[in-house]
Amino acid sequence: MHRRARAASRAAERGVVLLEALIAIVVFSIGILGLVGMQARSVQMLSEATLRSQAAQHASELIAEMWTTDPSQRAIVYSSGGGSAVRYDEWAARVQYGSRALPGATDAPPVVVVNTVQTAFSAVGAGNSTASQVTVTIFWQPPGAPAASQYTTTALILEPQS
Repeated sequence: MHRRARAASRAAERGVVLLEALIAIVVFSIGILGLVGMQARSVQMLSEATLRSQAAQHASELIAEMWTTDPSQRAIVYSSGGGSAVRYDEWAARVQYGSRALPGATDAPPVVVVNTVQTAFSAVGAGNSTASQVTVTIFWQPPGAPAASQYTTTALILEPQS
């Protein structure tokens, strides 16, 4: 009788050890799945950051071009709603096509608004200044993304004139 009880006890112990091993495998598997999910999300966020950086670079390039343009022509050649916006068209083509194009940018073209005003240059009235407030908005949509992303920046270009 004593042998049978000991054998039954060992069989029960083996069953408990097997159950503990299965639970440990399940917990370990859940942890691994969590790590894989975090890795996938970090890759997605890196991709979003890269595209946002590209959009910022495109916008900075356009604003840098505007600094060298005649203030009276700035709104005409750079505004996205203008009829003869040749510089805008060239820039928008770089954003939408080519090696540095943003994905999905062809679906929603970038928007450039240029507001140019003459203001008094100083409080003592020593001439006028041309100020252009430029707002650049760039849209893109990575493959598989549920919605489009956008980057907007505003710059003030101030040029003294007498």
